[in-house]
Amino acid sequence: MKPKQSRNLLLASACLLAFLNGLVLLYVFTGWAPVLGNLISAAQLRSYTAQVYPELVPGHYWAAYDLKNGGYGLDFSLKNGGGHRYLTYDSRSGTVQDERRETVLRMRLGIAKSPEVNGNMASWGAQWSPRDPETPLVSLGIRLRDKKDVPVPDEAAMREIMADRAMELYAALSPRTPVHTISVQYGHDAVQKNEYETLHYLITVELPEDTPLTREMILSGKLKTR
Repeated sequence: MKPKQSRNLLLASACLLAFLNGLVLLYVFTGWAPVLGNLISAAQLRSYTAQVYPELVPGHYWAAYDLKNGGYGLDFSLKNGGGHRYLTYDSRSGTVQDERRETVLRMRLGIAKSPEVNGNMASWGAQWSPRDPETPLVSLGIRLRDKKDVPVPDEAAMREIMADRAMELYAALSPRTPVHTISVQYGHDAVQKNEYETLHYLITVELPEDTPLTREMILSGKLKTR
């Protein structure tokens, strides 16, 4: 191989290595190489919209990345002009968040925006997969918090409390529509993450289709802190 060809090959190899290293760094910081994530997410959003809202057209080929929430969003408008609709896509779960459709479903089911279950504020949400846009993927969540004058429970006792509240939440809302995810968050004012923030414990359970929630799922679920 001639010296000039050898230098060109080395230069090309160095450029390729730098490019690949850049992609790795982008993946570490964003979870996706942004270009790839934007294109894939835009394609998923277009697929969903074509099935659910055929009267809408995307405003761009790319989806915008949300650094705060880690999702992607794309603006759509009516084919003949007029109103806009902004939809978001979660690349981790592969689901679309459609706030208008979620609100219509929640109201049809008679569920409050922030339902209360035995004195505890809960949350109800629905998202949709572009592969099956007719089936809502429902998630339930509940937050528990004790004041400083309440004894701090050990982990076993805390899991029992979380399991009790999770089962109450599930019993109250699961008859309306199948539930796919349920999460319970527990905090105690005496347990501080730092000077200004309470440490919270979280258990999330994914429920495969036609699988009901059981206490054991919460009692044995992975406990995270944040």
